[in-house]
Formats: sequence, structure tokens, C-alpha cells
Amino acid sequence: MTKDIVLRQVEVVRVITIQKLEYITEDVADIMPKGFNNTIRWNVGHILIVQDQLASNFAGLTQQLSQEFVTLFGNRTKPSEWQVEPPTLQTLTYELKKQTAYIKESLGNRLQEKSKKTYVRLGFRMETIGEILTFSLHHEGMHTGVIYAIQRAIESSNN
Repeated sequence: MTKDIVLRQVEVVRVITIQKLEYITEDVADIMPKGFNNTIRWNVGHILIVQDQLASNFAGLTQQLSQEFVTLFGNRTKPSEWQVEPPTLQTLTYELKKQTAYIKESLGNRLQEKSKKTYVRLGFRMETIGEILTFSLHHEGMHTGVIYAIQRAIESSNN
């Protein structure tokens, strides 16, 4: 896979995520339907924080998001435990756009480079920045799918 293809996929996946947010209101972003562990807002923030952590942990870049983002959206966090006001959807969308540009600029010429450490998932070893970046697209797609499912659950409960 060439650099251009990988970076194009980063862009495409991110645009899909951002377009989904255009139809979600602040109120809907914080509803947690029965059967779900988190909200739309949490899933968006989680996409951001995981991508940021992958870039910092595996490519050695400085983390771009504040520690508050990690506290709100990191693994095993829950909106029901938030002690601070979370970022607005507008802020999260801005950060998604900014992060896309940052990834393309900072990692675009480093895709073949060995990562700072190996990422292992289900016994599969990913050793280059490009491998880890492309795997992160699966993660984002999965959470974007959850966003779709939460929105549909909310809409069906309102009918």
C-alpha cells in the first residue's frame, strides 16, 4: 500500500465520522440508550484520544490533546463519572479536522518506519507506523458504527 492510499483512507474515514456528527445535536450526543455503555459524545472523544495516543506512543510524537480529554474519553471511562463539562460537538469536530491534518503532516512520510514499540492485537504484531495507523482506521470505523447505532436507538425510542 502506498503512502498516498493510506493517507487518503485516513481522510475518507475521518470525513465519514465528521459527516455523521453534522446531524447530531448537543442533547442527543449525551443520551445513553439501553444496551449501550457510552454516548455519542464519548465515542467521538474516544476516537480522538486513541488516535492521539497511537501517534504519541508508537510514533514518538507529542500528545496533542489535553489530559482532560484522556480523563473524559480514555479506555474504561464513562460519561456518568465525568466531573467536568465535556467539550461541545463543535469543539470535537474541530479537533477531528485538526487531527487529520496533523496525522497527514506528521506521519505521512513515516509510514514505513519502525514504531517505537510493537503493537500486538489478538496475536498479530504491527511493527511499523503505517501498520498501526491503518489498524486505527478499524478502531475509528467501529466507533463510528456505534455512533450510528446509538443514534438509531435514540430515534426508535422516540417513535
